[in-house]
Amino acid sequence: MRALTIPLPSGETWTRADYEALPEDLPVRVGLVHGELVLKPRRRPIHQRIARRLATRVEEAAPAAWQVDTDVDVLLDDDEVEPVEIAPDIVVYSCDHDPYERPISADLVALVAEVVSPSTKRKDRRMHPALYAEAGIRHYWRVETSQTAPAFAIYTYELDDATGRYVATGVQHDRITGTLPFDLDIELKAVREP
Repeated sequence: MRALTIPLPSGETWTRADYEALPEDLPVRVGLVHGELVLKPRRRPIHQRIARRLATRVEEAAPAAWQVDTDVDVLLDDDEVEPVEIAPDIVVYSCDHDPYERPISADLVALVAEVVSPSTKRKDRRMHPALYAEAGIRHYWRVETSQTAPAFAIYTYELDDATGRYVATGVQHDRITGTLPFDLDIELKAVREP
C-alpha cells in the first residue's frame, strides 16, 4: 500500500489551483469549503444505489439540453481566498458545460440533490443547502432514507429570489412531479427499494 501524500496549500488557505492540483486517484473524497480542504466519508452501497437510481430517472426525463451526473465537482464560489467547490450526489446542469472538464460552474446548474447518510446529516440538511442557495442554484432536493428518517422521502426546495434562501415546495414519498427547466414525473418505488 502506497503512502498518501497531499501537497500543502500555497498559502494559509487552499486555493482553487491547490485543489485542482490534487491527484485524481486520492483514496479519500475531498471538497473545498471556504478555502478549507474537507475530507468526506466513504459512501455506503445503499446511498450510492439510491443516488444512481434517482439520477437515472431524472436523466430519462431530461431533454437533450441538460446533463445529469452523480458526484461531480460544482464550483459554488470562485473567491480567491475562500473558494467553495464540492460534489453533490446528483447534479443537473446545462449541456453548455463540457463534460470532459471540471468543475461545473454553479450558474449552469439547475438542480442539486443530496442523499442523506448518518454521517452527512448536518451538512446535507444545513450547510450544503446554504452554500447551494448562495451560489444561486434554483432547485435543491434532500433525499432522506430509512437510515436517517422514519420513512423514505424527498424534500424539495426552490430558491426564493427575494431572500436568496430555499423555501420548501413539498415532501415526496411515492412520486415526484414538478418543473425544473423541464417537466418531471418520477415514480419513487423503484428508487427507494433496496
